Amino acid sequence: MGKTLILEIPDEVFSSFQKQAERRGETTEKFVLEIVLKNIALLENNDNPQFAEERFARHFGAIKSGDSKSADNEKIDADLIHAYEDTHDDE
Repeated sequence: MGKTLILEIPDEVFSSFQKQAERRGETTEKFVLEIVLKNIALLENNDNPQFAEERFARHFGAIKSGDSKSADNEKIDADLIHAYEDTHDDE
């Protein structure tokens, strides 16, 4: 059996919840409950190394540098060597 929890939240927060719920065709209560459940799962899994690794891995490939060779290790090494050799005397 569920429990009832009464929260007092700012009007603008409730309004935002209400708008999001309406867009999804849900009640505000159901929408807020989904948010709470998702965040509880995140909190409970925060100490799980595998979960943290999977969450981190979701970001792989998220940045597009525009350089098709940006992941080329030899090019990266050459760029690093060039940067380390630069004395910055011209600055």
